[in-house]
Amino acid sequence: MPITLYRGDSRPPDPLNPADPPTAANSIRGAGGFQPWVITPLATGREVINRCIVPRGPVPALTPPADQTSLQALLATPNVTLIDVLRNIKAEKTRRTIHISTDTSSDVGGYGSGYVYQMQFNLNVQALGQGAVAAVNNAAQLASAVKANVFFDGATLATSNLFGISGGPVNPGVEAAFLTVIPMAYITHYCVPGIAAPGSATRPWIAF
Repeated sequence: MPITLYRGDSRPPDPLNPADPPTAANSIRGAGGFQPWVITPLATGREVINRCIVPRGPVPALTPPADQTSLQALLATPNVTLIDVLRNIKAEKTRRTIHISTDTSSDVGGYGSGYVYQMQFNLNVQALGQGAVAAVNNAAQLASAVKANVFFDGATLATSNLFGISGGPVNPGVEAAFLTVIPMAYITHYCVPGIAAPGSATRPWIAF
């Protein structure tokens, strides 16, 4: 059963001026979906996660300029955990980040007046990145009040092309931070900017 996630963005689905060619700067379609400020190889993204799970992997070398961030310094510490990385992701606001923030709630903090995009994924989750793998059917499976989980689209993290770290309470919404790009194919609907709640009568969902 797919899980629905949301992301806010200032960019429209298509260029506001139809005469303009689509680019990553003027539209989500021009960008081909969502991309982090710094795109890292899939292997590096997996290394970020494995660095946080015992037995720990080596310190990943993040792609410049992400290698000059607090995340790179955090990953070099001996006892870094998944929740440490997730907290760093929430706090880091520069254009040197390697993640894409999504949320299980359409009230994606700070973007209520921008475009809100709805996406659907078939994901699996491992609590704390270890143990049994379970299909994600609801937000509660991604949630963790004091720790963090690992989610991915394949049978294992090693075989997945979409993956990341999730955590936080179900209410108001669970943070699901992808360490990969999110291709446009996963976007199903969007809402135009406005003050009404996404999906309401005056701000309905529009097919992407």
